Amino acid sequence: MSDATAKTHKGVRLTRSIVLNGEHAEKGSEHEVPNALAQRLVGEGSAEHVDPQDAPTSVNRMAAPDNADPVTKQVAPAAPKVKHGK
Repeated sequence: MSDATAKTHKGVRLTRSIVLNGEHAEKGSEHEVPNALAQRLVGEGSAEHVDPQDAPTSVNRMAAPDNADPVTKQVAPAAPKVKHGK
């Protein structure tokens, strides 16, 4: 793996069969994928890092609920449910 590849791609081993690049990829196969995709696959449980150095070594904790996240609000109600029959 070149230095440029090491910075932009990570090696992952699939923990279940998935579709990758539009093709079936078997459980246990290893692939070099972009960093963001590697994190997504590992995070959703579809893969694990091949190189232990790629795996996270620290725990990120979320801020307390009183953080500055914007408050959500409903813009429109759901459409009314229509009962069929009677």
